[in-house]
This record gives sequence, structure tokens and C-alpha cells, in this order.
Amino acid sequence: MDMIYQTHKKFLTSDFFEKLKGVILHEDFPWRRRESMTPDPEDKMYFNYNFYNRMNSKSEFYEPYIIPILKKLETKAPIQIRANMFISSLFKASGWHTDYLFKCKTAILYLNDCDGGTELKINNKTTFIKADANKMLIFDTLTPHRAITSKEPLRYVINFNYFTS
Repeated sequence: MDMIYQTHKKFLTSDFFEKLKGVILHEDFPWRRRESMTPDPEDKMYFNYNFYNRMNSKSEFYEPYIIPILKKLETKAPIQIRANMFISSLFKASGWHTDYLFKCKTAILYLNDCDGGTELKINNKTTFIKADANKMLIFDTLTPHRAITSKEPLRYVINFNYFTS
């Protein structure tokens, strides 16, 4: 049976996590505005940054920060890796979605503590995973999920889509 989801607290060493977080939360980090995450008309603007997409590294940060995480995830091949920044005042939840329509893995590394997180829809039941800094959520990409924002003004994650075999 396939794994539905797992969480790993303190996924990265404290030093490495703080360096990674320092890069992404820095005021000069080059965020890109996106109009919505899904086709859902209720979805609102958010910001992202691609580290890897379309079989190509898109970032100077890929090798020093993303490759070590991919190794820890035991990734065979990355599909897409991006940081997301959600502005809580714009929306409370994204639309339900799957990142891809084929079998692979999704992992979400939470970069800040907040009361937001990720909802997974498993067997018609909703499971909420709270965002805790340095927690990694791993699940089958075909599992419907959505981002939940928080009382905090901003919520930061890195989203990994990858193959394990």
C-alpha cells in the first residue's frame, strides 16, 4: 500500500534550516507574483520562486540549499521545486488541487510557525497539518490538498514535487 502522508519535525539541522530560511525570508529575495494557485475562482494572488522546473535548475540557490534536501528526501528526479509566500489577508484557503496528475511525491517544508498549514483530503475526510517551522510533510501527489493561511500576515513554504523510483 502506498504511503498517504508522513510528517517529520525538525527535518533539517537547525543551522542549515536557519541559513535556508534567512535566504528565503530576506527582504531582497526575488519573489514572483502569481494571480492564483489553482483554477478555483476563489483563489487569490500569492508569490512564488522557482528553484527547479522543466528539467532545469532556475536558481543560484538550487545547489547549496535544495540539493541537500533532495538527497534527504531520497529523490530520484525532481519535477518542480518552488518557494511559496502566502499573504493571509488575501485569502483563507486555496482551492483543492493535486500538483500533478501522475504518480509522484509532494513534500512541503514549512519555513515559519503559524496556525495555517495544509489540508489533505483522504477518503473524503479532511486532515489538517499545522505549519511548524522545519516540519516536512510528504504525501502522494495524487492526494487532493490545499493551502490554509493563518493569523500571521505571511506564510512561507518550499514545495517539492519529485519521483522516488
